[in-house]
Amino acid sequence: MKDKILETASQKIQLYGLKKFTLDEIAIELKISKKTIYKYFSSKDEIINQFFNSIIESDKKNVLKQLKKENSLLDNLNSIIYSYHKFKLPVSIIDETRKFYPEQWVKVEELKKFKLDILYRLLKEGASDGVIKADVNFLILSRVLDSVCDTFLDYKFLSDNKITFKEAINEVINIILYGIIL
Repeated sequence: MKDKILETASQKIQLYGLKKFTLDEIAIELKISKKTIYKYFSSKDEIINQFFNSIIESDKKNVLKQLKKENSLLDNLNSIIYSYHKFKLPVSIIDETRKFYPEQWVKVEELKKFKLDILYRLLKEGASDGVIKADVNFLILSRVLDSVCDTFLDYKFLSDNKITFKEAINEVINIILYGIIL
């Protein structure tokens, strides 16, 4: 039942956001009482906490699983960027998290750091393997990628420019890997 409650909460979060979904909606959809929800979760905040824990855990596990495979550098980069989350996490929810749920935002930042550290390591390995240029300043590249991540976690930027997160990331990868000069 705990997993069903969390799954339903995930769906409601995707529809309404973190602040606007209610335990009443979950109870109605699952045809249970709120008292049943409180058997598994002490509060809405605990559901949100578990929601983020599940996302972070599944994302990290998926990245590490993909990296164990014999993939090309580009495949490994893609597995970091487009890794699987147990629950869908729309960019608008990330913006809401940053503003109203600082404890959860710390988790999102830790996941970003985890991925950037792996990305940095992969790029250095790619340089030593001769797959990418060895004279790249990886500290600067890491900083650029960190800034890019922050920019694309800004829902307003994406919305104002009518671009999806995936489209934006693909464009950045294209620019970084292939440059802008003909």
